[in-house]
Amino acid sequence: MELTGRGKTLLAVSLAVGLTALAVGEGDLLRAAMLAAVAPLGGLLMLRWTRPLLESNRILNPAQVEAGQHTQVRLGIQNIGRRRPPALMLEDRIPYRLGNRPRLVLERLAPGSRSVVNYTITPGARGSYELGPLRVRSSDPFGLAVSNQEFPMTTELIVTPRIQPLPSLRLPGGAGLSSDESQAQAVSITGSDDIAIREYRHGDDLRRVHWKASAHRGELMVRREEQPWENSATILLDTRRGAHRGDGDQSSFEWMVEAAASGTARMTRDGMSPRLVTADAEFECRRGDYSQALRYLATVVVGTGSPIEHMVEKTKRHRSASALVALLGHLSPEEAALLAQLARRGGHCAALLLDPVRWGPSHGPGDPREAAFTQQHHRAAATLRSGGWQVMPVVAGTDLRRIWARLGMWKAVAA
Repeated sequence: MELTGRGKTLLAVSLAVGLTALAVGEGDLLRAAMLAAVAPLGGLLMLRWTRPLLESNRILNPAQVEAGQHTQVRLGIQNIGRRRPPALMLEDRIPYRLGNRPRLVLERLAPGSRSVVNYTITPGARGSYELGPLRVRSSDPFGLAVSNQEFPMTTELIVTPRIQPLPSLRLPGGAGLSSDESQAQAVSITGSDDIAIREYRHGDDLRRVHWKASAHRGELMVRREEQPWENSATILLDTRRGAHRGDGDQSSFEWMVEAAASGTARMTRDGMSPRLVTADAEFECRRGDYSQALRYLATVVVGTGSPIEHMVEKTKRHRSASALVALLGHLSPEEAALLAQLARRGGHCAALLLDPVRWGPSHGPGDPREAAFTQQHHRAAATLRSGGWQVMPVVAGTDLRRIWARLGMWKAVAA
């Protein structure tokens, strides 16, 4: 508890007037000064007597939200004391990127009663934000004294990247089709005799027994769960520090992160099972659930220990996918050669490759650094194309929806 600026001023004036009254011998003026001094001191005593004993909680609905969407914050306050406090002012601390701190007035709470207040925030950028602590302020009727109570409880808000509405991929071989369509197309291409089989294991469904293979091998054989052309895809996200251009929300890295989130969501909704791979992590989206991948993309940052080699190795550890989409920053020809190896494993490989010179302001046509970047970019793009990749340059202002639609138009390059 403390005096407000108004209370401190009144108390200081009262003391000054009282001392002057003593000096000149004015009894009436001294009594008036003493009465004026009682007001702020009485405010402190009143707050001490009515100081509320409170409990609070905070609920986010939803706790994970897409950038640009609304989330509602519910603050619950309960008076667990025996006294009825004055009106309360609630101030919830939130990061400056989420806007101004909400200030809410709560009417006097009777002992044992509970009240709920709401406010809405609209985060504009991805990230992990901490809401709180909550500060509860009460004051005397004249605003001369104030009591502050702070609740250290905080709540995490996860803001995922914006998801743009992308068209469905219609690649050859079943990618982009529903699961039933893909499997029907796989059988029509490979023939039922070429379905992968294995030995029968205890607990296997007898409906999956492959009788022709069982008769040939002399033991029960069953079809594998995985079809030769299972709807699967891989999205690679380049997180190398120094490979991207621009700052903040306008950087090429933020463009790539948003593209990764939008592509993962689109592929999952199309019945595929996309795998999101970076040099530091990987997430497989099964049964239409891509929430963990989006949660990772909400907080992913560029790193120094994120070489292309790590991303390539993680991709090679898994079987070939129907489609591979790489979101790449600036590449050297040697790094492009490592990525070109992935096209030999089959599937349709497409690279959204950053053009480092055309992202951000130009330093002039004679800048030797820009000339070197341009040469490296062209050589890296040529290396990927010769390895069987579809390469599309990404520059500032590139429309993700338009470039995504071009992915489905690519035809496999003959070896």
